[in-house]
Amino acid sequence: MSDVSLQLVREYFELNFFYILPHWGIVAGQTKELETGSSLLFVEQQGKPNRAEPEFLLRSGDIAALHRAAVEVRAWHGGKLYSSAIGATSLFSRVASRQTHDLATALFKSDNYKIVLVVSELPISEPAKKAALEKLHARGIHHVIEFRTILGDLLRQISAQGNYGPSKTLQTLKLLKRYGFIHPEELRQLNLPLDS
Repeated sequence: MSDVSLQLVREYFELNFFYILPHWGIVAGQTKELETGSSLLFVEQQGKPNRAEPEFLLRSGDIAALHRAAVEVRAWHGGKLYSSAIGATSLFSRVASRQTHDLATALFKSDNYKIVLVVSELPISEPAKKAALEKLHARGIHHVIEFRTILGDLLRQISAQGNYGPSKTLQTLKLLKRYGFIHPEELRQLNLPLDS
């Protein structure tokens, strides 16, 4: 998992008015066994959303319905995630592990949160996609979001005239949009969730 992927996911949640909760202060014993700790984000909205629970596969705008979440970033950008890669001993079996739940409960001081997994891409074929999602759901994951959705939402939300302060990532996306390297018409052909 690359730092760029984690940074983009972090900024995606921040751009959507979530607070990112630091978890480095939690007792080391709780994080020692948690192998996925470096790719975990804990996010929280200030107020509880008044929206219905979204579907398992999150689409553009669905994160607004989440209140708190432990977000695991597994965006490899190398291929699609097929059900055959989701075994009992795979990294995906640890996403919703007892350690993750203990850490989230300690941070949120509540057991009212969701486990969200960010994946690079799911299969295009509906049967293969359904099989992968069913296996992830069986592992205790509450929601899955594809990196394509996150990147598309970021590009849609960023204004070519906006100021994104200290975020080099968002400033770079803004410049690409401002100088015409990112054309909404072309991105629509890629089925990204863009409307501007």
